[in-house]
Amino acid sequence: MKRAAPRGKSQHAPLIALLTDFGQSDHYVGTMKGVIHSINPAAHIVDITHDVQPQHIRQGAYLLWASYRFFPVGTIFAAVVDPGVGTERRIIALTMNKQVFVAPDNGLLDLVRGDEKVEKAVEVSTQGSRYTVDPISATFHGRDVFAPIAAHLSNGVALKRVGSRIDLKQVQNAFVRSRSDRGSCVLHIDRFGNIITNIRIDEQRQAERMVNGVRIQRQLVDAWTRTFAAAKEGHPSLIVGSSGLLEIILKNSSAARALGASLDSPVEVVWR
Repeated sequence: MKRAAPRGKSQHAPLIALLTDFGQSDHYVGTMKGVIHSINPAAHIVDITHDVQPQHIRQGAYLLWASYRFFPVGTIFAAVVDPGVGTERRIIALTMNKQVFVAPDNGLLDLVRGDEKVEKAVEVSTQGSRYTVDPISATFHGRDVFAPIAAHLSNGVALKRVGSRIDLKQVQNAFVRSRSDRGSCVLHIDRFGNIITNIRIDEQRQAERMVNGVRIQRQLVDAWTRTFAAAKEGHPSLIVGSSGLLEIILKNSSAARALGASLDSPVEVVWR
């Protein structure tokens, strides 16, 4: 599925879109925004979410993938789900879909990269850089690297100025589209308890023809519905959600709670 927001001219000050696992109870997100506004007072900041489950890269990758195409040309995404903060892992900045992404090189961008061509990519310089906070903390690169890099890019600094050019290897397909694909999993559980999988069959009728059911937590879900309202009360159902992915839902309740499912629950597709 390839949906995109209407494309007009880039804004004078590009959007900076933040996605992290920092939550809202601490100072981390607010401090990142303070750094951004100190460098670019005119910056427009949008929060995609800060409620990624701590250190859960796959969930963060899904939430970024599900949202990026609806942002305008020139948007700068600063994505921080970074269990390897302070280690030798790379921080990368790249352009795709006429947008800029700054993230740790840990798989957080893989779902987007699977759908988009990487136009330019650099490894962000963290030693002696004029575009990062000095000194750089070993535990808060969101403040000291990601936020200032995003802010300087929004001020018009060229990508090549913030790092050294790199070539990135092609990422493997992360979605299950047919019987021959392996690796079914849960990508996200939303606040309604809907279980969003990586089974990608964009059109509902096609999904119903191909999939007999989905087994999760040793329970088979094989009822289908095309809307939440049409689902049978008390019975988990399958639906193709707004991102073109197969979801397990429970009308007026939480499918995840009813099935005892989590982000790490095994998923098995039962094909027709």
